[in-house]
Amino acid sequence: MTNTQDMQDPQAIKAMGPYHVRENPPHYLSAVEMSDVPEFTRIANINQDIYNGSATFQFPFLEAHAQARIKKSIANRTATGINMHWAVRASPTGPMIGWVHAYFRDANELEVHPKTGAPLKIAEIGYGVSPECTGKGYGGRSARFVVQEILLKEMGCDIVRGESYVENIGSRRILEASGMKCEVEENTVFIPKLQQDRLTCWYSGYKDAEVEAAMDKAQPIKSKINNVAHYQAD
Repeated sequence: MTNTQDMQDPQAIKAMGPYHVRENPPHYLSAVEMSDVPEFTRIANINQDIYNGSATFQFPFLEAHAQARIKKSIANRTATGINMHWAVRASPTGPMIGWVHAYFRDANELEVHPKTGAPLKIAEIGYGVSPECTGKGYGGRSARFVVQEILLKEMGCDIVRGESYVENIGSRRILEASGMKCEVEENTVFIPKLQQDRLTCWYSGYKDAEVEAAMDKAQPIKSKINNVAHYQAD
């Protein structure tokens, strides 16, 4: 894992990047910035793919929507000292061609470490790729890097989870490429922007086999997640 951020600086925010994911084709991840607003707006309006694959993105996606999302990300990393929203880029400072976002959520009463009994550290992710760049592996490589290298290793998460509409094969392939496994094949979720129920599926990745085994033993698979929509990860 390559991180050019100077981690010796006590004021440095963690996980800003740029992370060098792959040499060929060039692939980097770095924190989203306000300078990404125009390109974020443009790629979300190329067609309705991003809208159709998400629970919260609107179409048309206004510049104000992009500004609000990135401002929230910057405010969160300033408050916590941890960046959780990365732009996918073809060069360290190039334009955004996609993104991966993560957030921490509270563990429920059954999600505890099998040895210490302490609450597990759990993150959930969301992602998107410009319609101009789909089918080139950017989504899967980005999700895998964020899940495996940043969240599980760098941030010490015990569990990382992701959600997709059941019929969204492209999104499910990204989750599978990240190293996560499908644990909930169908979960009915109400989507406010559509004012209707949709079937979603859930994927999980674990820090180690011990935590995974403990979760399997402690509860039925469908009780591993709250039966609510987690829209922060869009």
